[in-house]
Amino acid sequence: MQLVSFFSTYRANEKLESAQLNNRISNAIDVFQTQINNRRYYLSAFAETAAKDYGLKSVLDEDNKSFLVALNNHRKRINSNLAMAVDNDGLVFAQLVTYQNDDGQEKVKIGAGQGSTFAINSDLFTDENAQIVMLNENLYQLSLAPIKSGARIIGWIGFGYLIDVELASELATLTDVNIAFAIKNEESFNVLASSVEQQYPNNSPIFSGIIANTEARYIYHEATLGPMGDKELVALLFKSKVDILEVAGVDWLRLTLLIVITVALSVTGALAIARSITKPITQLVSQVKAITRGSYDGNVTVDGSAELEQLSDEFNHMTKAIISREETISFQAFHDPLSHMPNRNALINALNEHEKHKRDFLVLQICFLDADKITDTLGYKVGDDVVKQVAHILQNSTLPVVCFHLGRENFVVMADEETVQPIAEKLLNELNIQCEFDNISLNLQFVMGVAISSLHRGSSGAELLQKSNVALQHAKKNKKVYQVYDPQFDINALERLFLTNSLKQAIEENELVLFYQPKLCLKTMTISHVEALVRWQHPEKGLIPPDSFISIAEKTGQMDALTRWVTKAAVAQYVSWLEQGIDINIAINISAQNILDKDYPNFVIALKEQHQLRDNAITLEVTEDAVVADPEKATEILCFLYAHGFKISIDDYGTGYSSLAQLKQLQVQELKIDRSFVQHLATNENDQIIVRSTLELAHNLGLSVVAEGIEDDTALQWLKAQGCELAQGYFISKPLPAETLDLWMKNTPYHINKIEV
Repeated sequence: MQLVSFFSTYRANEKLESAQLNNRISNAIDVFQTQINNRRYYLSAFAETAAKDYGLKSVLDEDNKSFLVALNNHRKRINSNLAMAVDNDGLVFAQLVTYQNDDGQEKVKIGAGQGSTFAINSDLFTDENAQIVMLNENLYQLSLAPIKSGARIIGWIGFGYLIDVELASELATLTDVNIAFAIKNEESFNVLASSVEQQYPNNSPIFSGIIANTEARYIYHEATLGPMGDKELVALLFKSKVDILEVAGVDWLRLTLLIVITVALSVTGALAIARSITKPITQLVSQVKAITRGSYDGNVTVDGSAELEQLSDEFNHMTKAIISREETISFQAFHDPLSHMPNRNALINALNEHEKHKRDFLVLQICFLDADKITDTLGYKVGDDVVKQVAHILQNSTLPVVCFHLGRENFVVMADEETVQPIAEKLLNELNIQCEFDNISLNLQFVMGVAISSLHRGSSGAELLQKSNVALQHAKKNKKVYQVYDPQFDINALERLFLTNSLKQAIEENELVLFYQPKLCLKTMTISHVEALVRWQHPEKGLIPPDSFISIAEKTGQMDALTRWVTKAAVAQYVSWLEQGIDINIAINISAQNILDKDYPNFVIALKEQHQLRDNAITLEVTEDAVVADPEKATEILCFLYAHGFKISIDDYGTGYSSLAQLKQLQVQELKIDRSFVQHLATNENDQIIVRSTLELAHNLGLSVVAEGIEDDTALQWLKAQGCELAQGYFISKPLPAETLDLWMKNTPYHINKIEV
């Protein structure tokens, strides 16, 4: 209760403090804005009145001295610090400023700007409100009004007040907070004057905290007074929170002392009550510790009140319940709940026990095929019944084996080591029965993976189980009835796992490199395009081809990062070639994941705009399958990219299920005929028919065509004769890194698409 009371008081005090702080700064802001607006209005109104004064106009054309006297008389009426007159050409022909002499008396003198051109923004001549200007190294709040002769403006007259320490002190007295004036922009600030210069110099860190909105010890507000070129003048209103809240503090020391005394009395009373039950509770704890150590013999008995005796009886009942639950938990921990056969935990213990005693044995992992289809088709009950029947067969096997159930369709049999083939065939023969469920006959098919312990001495039970599983998967993949584990099975898996774990780091640390394969314009025999192909320059394994890691990137969600890296690198290379006078379009392969995610189109569009690339400088190659996967979304994204100046090409055309009519809806400009139709053009008439038909249809739809996989001059000339636009293949050049491609372009007999730098 004391803590609740203390907390309530603390929270109430916090709210009160917050309200006081908010009220103080709000009142100060209101007073400050009123004073500043009054000064602005007063200056504007007086300047306009003075400009209409006939007496002032009458001496305008007389000698300058007479006009200065008249101008000073007007200045004295409002006690302004500046009075000035400007002609229509911007020449200041009269300027009076105030200053303080050595005795502290205010005097007036001719300003240094008299006779010079008025250098302030011409907007001052049209703005009716007072503006902030810097004249003669002093900051003024100035207002100008036109002097008219009839309807014609013959000059301007203005009056202004200094913005200085005196003004800051005056406003601080009225608002009851500290005032400072500062000039700032986004990069810097300069405090010109403040009401507390003795306490806080103009370079004090307190002002940095207020400007940056990070000062926690003060309440503050920043009021904008007006622009000054590329900067602005602001007023800083601030006050120490401690000073404001000093009178409203709570006597925390007295409150804390009261709480301590109350708690001490409460603890003393509690200890007195506790002594009456300490002895029987100690006895009870001693007997409970025996139960904790696993000693369930004997009953718990204590001397004391009826409540404690009841407690001891409940402990006795609890002991019996614990024994029962431990037996149940122990069974569940080492047996499968469906088949009641020993489970994986029991298997690992048995494997480790055999390995510990150096026994030779076989681990045979068995499963029946299409378990999911049985469940999906006939339901979970039939699926469970199938599992139970297989378990029953294994448990009643005539072979000297120990059986385990790993869950659902997976079982393991341990047998003393002997020739694998006989025992495998006998087990499979016993399992080769027909299962009947609800008048449905099921002929189950089994596969088996075998691990021989003597061939893997030193392996743990879990490792032997893993090896049998690898052998089982290999048997499934190769449609074998059983398979003995071979270490070679793990090499590819380990290699793939290694690449999977390293790919993210490779992308982040720029271990990837781009190779470029030229595309030849068959009409002009000019290298006008290249395709960017990614490679992995691994520090240990050397150059890794894309087939080894692209599928990994797709399955591990790293395709977006990989494509973005390729895109940035390709764009950078395009810009580099352009600076050398080489204008070559670069094609980039993008995946289905990139098409269906609008983040990538936004990324590549931003990259194009950043480097100011011309339209069609970059070709985005999309596979047919990626388009067919979601035609509606693909149409939206590809049209979006086309509208932003990207050339869209369909890669591997002819291997998917799309039609040219469908592709036309996608704003596609180019088809890339798959290499499988091009490699044998010289000898295969069917390939010639397919490629010729594709070219004719594509051209009728206004699409250009790229043929990849060209490996001889015969195919190249045939495609040229058929009107194919671009050719790509090893006959022209294999993919090359940028440096090597630069040398190749210098020596190739083909022309290079160039521009004048």
